[in-house]
Amino acid sequence: MEEKKLTGFPSIDKPWEQFYDGIQKRSIFLNTTPYQGLVKNNISYTDEIALEYFGSKISFGELFNGIDSVAKSLESYGVKKDDYVTICSTTTPEVIYTFYAVSKIGAVANLISPFYTPEELTARINECHSKLIIMVDKFLPRFKETLNKDADIKIIVLPMMNSSVLRFITPRYKIDRSSNEIHWKTFIKNGADRNNAAVAPYEPQKPQAMVYSSGTTGASKGIVLSVDSFQKLINAYGNSGFDTSRKQKVYQNIPPWHSTGISLGINFPLSFGVQVCIDPRFDHTIFVKNVLKFKPEYILTNTSMYQGFTFEKSLKLLKGKSLEFLKYPVEGGEPLTEKDIANIEGVFRTHGSNACLLNGYGECECGATVTTDITSHKFSNVASGIPLPDITTVSIFDDDYNELKYGERGNILVKTEIGMIEYYNNAEATAEFFYIDKNGDRWSKTGDIGYMNEDGSLVVLGRKSDYSAINGKKIYNFDIERAILTSDKVKLCEIQTHPADQNKLVAHIIWENDANTTVRKNTEMQSEYFKEIQKTVLEIMCLPEAVPHSFCVRDSFPSAHSGKRDIQFIKADIDGLIEL
Repeated sequence: MEEKKLTGFPSIDKPWEQFYDGIQKRSIFLNTTPYQGLVKNNISYTDEIALEYFGSKISFGELFNGIDSVAKSLESYGVKKDDYVTICSTTTPEVIYTFYAVSKIGAVANLISPFYTPEELTARINECHSKLIIMVDKFLPRFKETLNKDADIKIIVLPMMNSSVLRFITPRYKIDRSSNEIHWKTFIKNGADRNNAAVAPYEPQKPQAMVYSSGTTGASKGIVLSVDSFQKLINAYGNSGFDTSRKQKVYQNIPPWHSTGISLGINFPLSFGVQVCIDPRFDHTIFVKNVLKFKPEYILTNTSMYQGFTFEKSLKLLKGKSLEFLKYPVEGGEPLTEKDIANIEGVFRTHGSNACLLNGYGECECGATVTTDITSHKFSNVASGIPLPDITTVSIFDDDYNELKYGERGNILVKTEIGMIEYYNNAEATAEFFYIDKNGDRWSKTGDIGYMNEDGSLVVLGRKSDYSAINGKKIYNFDIERAILTSDKVKLCEIQTHPADQNKLVAHIIWENDANTTVRKNTEMQSEYFKEIQKTVLEIMCLPEAVPHSFCVRDSFPSAHSGKRDIQFIKADIDGLIEL
């Protein structure tokens, strides 16, 4: 066979395709809805465990029964094809039942974060004319007054521990009988006598779910994802070399209001018969404890959770324990440095696992996954893997939409079959998000800066908006952070401007364990470490304006509700600021 001639342009060469050669292609989930795909691949395995949640183990047979019960109840409350059903909850078994029940009857899941204001949440409910809200009891008090103003809305109150063995000792939310609140058990009971709901047929590009943008560049927008966004994605993963054999376990804690949580964390493993272990809490210590408890082959979580493996408290928890069961830890959400990965994988090696930390990159508008490391090949530690087979093309463009060659950094654009249909009822924002090239192809503008390697792997450097303007010079904060993290004394860092002076850089630092011990014994050494950091930044960036002269030392970085670092909190919290 004649060797393919390379042009130097990733979108033409598609060098990532070489890594999928020889993998048998399957189409099991194409032209299905999430409900159809789940049943199709699992109906013969009803006794196998599908979910584990706070001590309860739920079989696929029980999962199917739960879905059927919710589907009947939805119809009993008047939900029809194309109606939006609002889900405002962490991941619980009932949320999973509801997602598939909505798919079964042809409705649309409106997945909303509970961290909006009551007014924001109500606006999103009203915008899509959703009349049925399923809300976990822990969140309801904050929204109770606002939601009860609309008598047409029914609020199904879901106890967070309803399916857990802890439900008997958990304080119960008392339903307000004078309001429009309905207990989950009443909701299910009211549909119990109905015939099973008919299964809605597959329709190409039919809306399946709506999630929401982060709102970092303005008001958050509804992101409408189709049935194909879910099913073409999991089919591509099945054709990428990932081990999707049955009876494995994945531990995941990404919330359902992120497309990654509902798509990769729930629909992907369950559809293939992989058991999902759930704990919605974003806490480093709990995360490590759960890994030891569940013993999963796969983990799917945000980057910041893996960094918890290297904390002193976690190392104490791991002492004498084995991680040999761990095969495929998958992360995403924030870039990791080579040192981060080396530190995390070093903990794995010390505790008996040869697992490589598999990186991925994506965003909700692109259907959760843009690129990923694959289990049959680990790319460089600075890369975020390659595009999934058959459905996605990634390349780098300058600000005038000229495609750049390998190694040239610029704007990351994505052409994908699993991207969003639209920003809901927002034609202007939808048009702005997409770039239509001369061939009529539609590219998603991710808002991220990066470059492509010759093997087709993508390196994501950071957000295009993540910069500081110091003395009139635009400097990407992620470039400074990477320079600082070359120091063997720094575990993690975050560069932000001073909250009261946008012309001053503040380096938020977490010391490596050995450096931290040294600083505690000899505080004068900290100033020497700061000076070393300043020298390193100047040598690497050759830009005096990039050198921070203010430092905040921290024990850890707080996580936002998304599981990513809480940047706004970090920036505002400058207690103990040290000036050099």
